[in-house]
Amino acid sequence: MIQGLVKEPTVTLHITQAADIPSWMDPITEYLEKGKLLEDEKAAKVVRREAAKYVIVQGQLFKRGLNQSLLKCLHPDQTDYVLSEVHEGCCGYHIGRRALAQKLVRAGYYRPSMMADS
Repeated sequence: MIQGLVKEPTVTLHITQAADIPSWMDPITEYLEKGKLLEDEKAAKVVRREAAKYVIVQGQLFKRGLNQSLLKCLHPDQTDYVLSEVHEGCCGYHIGRRALAQKLVRAGYYRPSMMADS
């Protein structure tokens, strides 16, 4: 058996970020990381109340669950990919939207509009 040592990776990964698309996570993340609230008092109160349900772990926003582990919050540009991966599954069977949303939660993902997206 001939073995060789590779000093450079043979595959390069280029990560490009899309333009900063505003998402539902931005006010909660800003509040948890920097303590910034919105200028509108009513909206600031809502963000403060909602932020109690979330936690940031290593720069990622997670939703706390009562009877489940932390759920990773999905950014809008990640939603379509995760939905299609879970929907197709290993066998490619098709399930309804309620079952798909429950399957996403069991897989550890969260998005407020999960039922409408599925």
